[in-house]
Amino acid sequence: MAKQHKRLWITGLLFFIALGIELLYIKSYHVYYFISQDGYLYSNIAENFLHGNGLVNSANFKTGADNLVQMIPKNRDYVIGPIYPLLLALIYGLFGLKSYGMVVSVLHAVLGAAGAVLAYKTGEVLFGRKYALIPYALTLGYPLFAFWEMYVLTETTYVFAIWLFLYCLTRYAQEISRPKMSTLLILGGVIGFSNLVRPLLLLYFPVLGFWIFWMKGWRLKRSLRDFFLIVFMTVVVMSPWWIRNELKYHQFIPSSNYGSYEFYLGNNPRTITNSYFVFDQPSYDPAVKARIDKLPVLEQEKEYKSLGASYILSHPVLFLERTYAKEKNLFWQPVSPEEGQAYKMKGDFLDKWYLLLGLSGIILSLIWLKRYSFLLLYILYYSFVVSMITVVSGGRYRLPVMPAMILLGSLGIVLLLKGAGRLLGIPQEADRRSF
Repeated sequence: MAKQHKRLWITGLLFFIALGIELLYIKSYHVYYFISQDGYLYSNIAENFLHGNGLVNSANFKTGADNLVQMIPKNRDYVIGPIYPLLLALIYGLFGLKSYGMVVSVLHAVLGAAGAVLAYKTGEVLFGRKYALIPYALTLGYPLFAFWEMYVLTETTYVFAIWLFLYCLTRYAQEISRPKMSTLLILGGVIGFSNLVRPLLLLYFPVLGFWIFWMKGWRLKRSLRDFFLIVFMTVVVMSPWWIRNELKYHQFIPSSNYGSYEFYLGNNPRTITNSYFVFDQPSYDPAVKARIDKLPVLEQEKEYKSLGASYILSHPVLFLERTYAKEKNLFWQPVSPEEGQAYKMKGDFLDKWYLLLGLSGIILSLIWLKRYSFLLLYILYYSFVVSMITVVSGGRYRLPVMPAMILLGSLGIVLLLKGAGRLLGIPQEADRRSF
């Protein structure tokens, strides 16, 4: 009991240290928040929820030529994963509507600090308690996590969800021979929670199923038992949202109902693979776009999705080549000095060093492939899916892959410290990890 209390005390202390660092970083910007077109949309949905109208938007927003966001008459219903609007509604309920500054300094700061604690807890399982502070410190030191906390966007919430997912996956990997029922159900619930923030883990199940099958020594019965329990819990968590969408919109909407235009931009004969996505870039056929723009909005979504999917199926090799090019030229590119200056980031130059550290960890992890394979597969999956869907820069859209990169980067530091300890004759603790 005393040992458990000590662990709770240490965890609490680490959380409050992390929270203090997060708040200091936020204060260093001398602004309360940043908000974009998407942020106003999330806020509008949260306000409607508090007014008793449900999780719906009552207005649309667009960014004008002067980069100022303007409210425009509603021309479509946006279905957005409910977690972030509900969290905004909680903050608004406590501090008042449109309290964007409190969203940043309370919600985002708390989630950022909690993510650092999860990095510590995951490091405990992967490397032992002696080295768990390494991923904790690297998480707090990564400037892009802190910068995007300043925005009223889903980034911080989703990064927290990914930390939670990786922690639960690490626990499952540790118990792989005889996993607890609670571990399986919690992992499935966390995947469902993540998808209700942003649905980028919806396509992960084939990868997860293959990994479980491999880790179980190709034992089909045991693998299927674990896999189906995880999927079952994911469905349980997400099904209320599915049922709500079916009743309200009379169609199956797994999480969100937009993004088809970006999917088309990323997958058509004119797709640009070395330039950051903006709506006016010439990466589409103007005649096709002019025709589709005359359709109702929902029909536009269907048409763009169909065109993108048809292109992939008709050009599978070119699709893979273009996706790889987008990964190489955009997703994995560090933040440039020009981009950092444009966004007025602080510490953005560290991004490239974090990427190099993560890359070194990836190379080292190949030596212990089974132990770290779940991190490698997640990194490969996420970078491929994001690069497949659209054309985006790495600075913002790479954030959810950075927890795994930080954990693998920590591996290199751990090995370096252990090697130095052996040279200095410092006794090494026995490694009791079983996976």
